Amino acid sequence: MYDFGHNPVPKPGQEVKSRRNKLQTPQRQRKQGGELTKEEVRAEVKKRDGNWCLLSGKPGPGLHLHRVCYSGMGGGGGKYEVSNCVLLSDSMHRLVHSSKRTWQPLLLNFLDTKKQGNDPSAILNELRNKAKLSGW
Repeated sequence: MYDFGHNPVPKPGQEVKSRRNKLQTPQRQRKQGGELTKEEVRAEVKKRDGNWCLLSGKPGPGLHLHRVCYSGMGGGGGKYEVSNCVLLSDSMHRLVHSSKRTWQPLLLNFLDTKKQGNDPSAILNELRNKAKLSGW
């Protein structure tokens, strides 16, 4: 019988390395040290901004919880945190994901202004005007 590398045969004197046993290896806990779950973050964002789309003003249900800093951006960012999330309708969520370079700085500016306790209405108007100009 020929072995083409699909089922490697150990050389004499070598141990056979087995696969990781999932039952013996504990899984990492998703919720760590006071972090909120996604649904808890959604509830807090609803309290902060109301239950409507940030850009179009359409009311829920069916709103997407959008992370402004995505999870794959490295540096520990991109978590589901209240200070990193906004609620968007389906069409606005697709629009925001179509151009991160355009929308991310505006959304970060909105969240920073809101976090500092200042009035974000000027930034919100700019966001909504840009969404209207985009044809959505």
